[in-house]
Amino acid sequence: MPETKQIKVFIVEDDFIFIEILAGMLDSLNEELISRNIKITYKTFYSNSEAEFELRQNPDIILLDYFIVDDELNEDTALKFLLDIREHDSSIDVIIVSGQENPAIKEDLLMKGAVAYISKEQDSLMTLKPVLMEIIEKRLS
Repeated sequence: MPETKQIKVFIVEDDFIFIEILAGMLDSLNEELISRNIKITYKTFYSNSEAEFELRQNPDIILLDYFIVDDELNEDTALKFLLDIREHDSSIDVIIVSGQENPAIKEDLLMKGAVAYISKEQDSLMTLKPVLMEIIEKRLS
């Protein structure tokens, strides 16, 4: 039996409901990929600092909210963490998934290394799924 290929994903999001939605989408992708011996594993984080501490686990993909408020009500944005990720390991694919609509911020994040920017809207999962599949295909080819 062929060896199962692992794709490790971090979800960094402060909205508990949206975390469940993203996790459900990853579970659904797993069902599609199982016949190809591909398994997505994921961990969820509610702040950039939590996820940054775990970067040594070497995720393949990070789904990162732009604007996060942590348990102490400290506000943080994805930009600093994106730069920290790039410094730690530039091969990690970072997808920003955010409700913020400023085109200048979106362009800046893409220029600084995010591979995609997905707006949180009704159809965001339909946009995110093919982006994830493309990244997975690229990583496994």
